[in-house]
Amino acid sequence: MDRGYPATAITHDRAARAWRLDAGFDTVDGMWRIVDAGATARVLDAGGGCVYEGVISADLPVLLSCGEQELRLEPLEIDGHTVLYLASAPMQPGQSYLEQPLKLTGGRHPAPEELANLPAFGAGTMIATDQGEMPVDWLRPGDMILTRDNGYQPLLWLGQHMMPRRAASDARPRRVRFDQFGAGQPARDLVATPGTGLLLAGPELDLWFGESEMLARFDTLPNCDDRADGAQPLYSLVFDQPDIILAEGLWVSTVHVDPDFISLLPDGVRGVLGPRLAAPHTQPARAWMAAWEVGMLARERKARRARLAA
Repeated sequence: MDRGYPATAITHDRAARAWRLDAGFDTVDGMWRIVDAGATARVLDAGGGCVYEGVISADLPVLLSCGEQELRLEPLEIDGHTVLYLASAPMQPGQSYLEQPLKLTGGRHPAPEELANLPAFGAGTMIATDQGEMPVDWLRPGDMILTRDNGYQPLLWLGQHMMPRRAASDARPRRVRFDQFGAGQPARDLVATPGTGLLLAGPELDLWFGESEMLARFDTLPNCDDRADGAQPLYSLVFDQPDIILAEGLWVSTVHVDPDFISLLPDGVRGVLGPRLAAPHTQPARAWMAAWEVGMLARERKARRARLAA
């Protein structure tokens, strides 16, 4: 049995990276308790009433500091919703605590060729969230990201990588120019790895493949050969399952977790997320088109436009 702070009593200022327990919170009678009963758990309020019941899971902890004090804040979820925070030391009501980088070790760095095949976005890429568009490098685990199939979903992990300055040309991120695929697509220049998937749709896909939507790698798309030079910070997004999110007005793929990706995670994160992601990541979010199929689609659409013009 554990005692913690109700999620509603803690606010998070994302821009300032600060966390705060409500000034009027009663640290004696306001605490909630969690009772683990095997497959399910119950969260009880101070009076012993059940406020939540369901499947419990732990999310990644947050490291906070206030002056010389450091504490870990561990979110607990019931059926995918954060309901309780467990703290390694008491929090003072009304006091702001600054978020610190987690001290995580053990994850390996991907080779440039490996990173090229991982869906990832350049710094500053605007991602649609429940708080509006946010730069990808501002995101944190737990942020609610808009997905095409499942509405707003919590981000489980934000991978941070670096494409080295001297990476081979084929591995370099692609720079997709403003309006390259039509008005507002993308809404601004977008930097993404060659292996990032763009969601395509159209009657040809139904006719040829029996699919209403499919994914195409950026490095197979026509007129998408502009390389981003120099050292490039890149960010990969991990969800409970492979998903499709809105980045700069384009629907694009997120990480499809496999054993190679698991090996990139720090030790502490790997232990939490590895078992959780194994089953849901057996299938991709959409079928992938081969390079020749993307070329065939581009030629068909170009010919159709020419016929319409005639």
